[in-house]
Amino acid sequence: MAIRAGKLNRRIIIQTVGTTQDAIGEPGGDPTTFATVWASVEDLTGREFIAAGGTQNEAQTKIAIRYLAGVLPAMRVLDGSTAYNIESVLGQDKKSLLLMCKRLA
Repeated sequence: MAIRAGKLNRRIIIQTVGTTQDAIGEPGGDPTTFATVWASVEDLTGREFIAAGGTQNEAQTKIAIRYLAGVLPAMRVLDGSTAYNIESVLGQDKKSLLLMCKRLA
C-alpha cells in the first residue's frame, strides 16, 4: 500500500517509553525520540465512559506513515500536544505502516 505524499500532512514524533523502574517498581524514565516523520492521522471511533468517579474519553486513531523499521506497539506517538499509545503496527509490504493507536483524554 503506497501512501501519496499529499496525505502525509502532520509531523509526528514516535517515542520509546522509559523502561526503567523506580524504587517501588513503577515504570519510570523519560521517553526518548525514536523518529520524527510525516503522517496521516485519522480518528476512527470514540467513546465516553465513567471510571473512578469521573468521565473519560477514549478514541481509536489510525496513523499512516512511510515504512520505518523498528516501530513497536510499546512505543507512543506525539501529534502536537496529543499523545497516543501504539496498540498495533500493521504493514507487511515495506512501503508503509499503519499504527493503530489509542488516545486517552
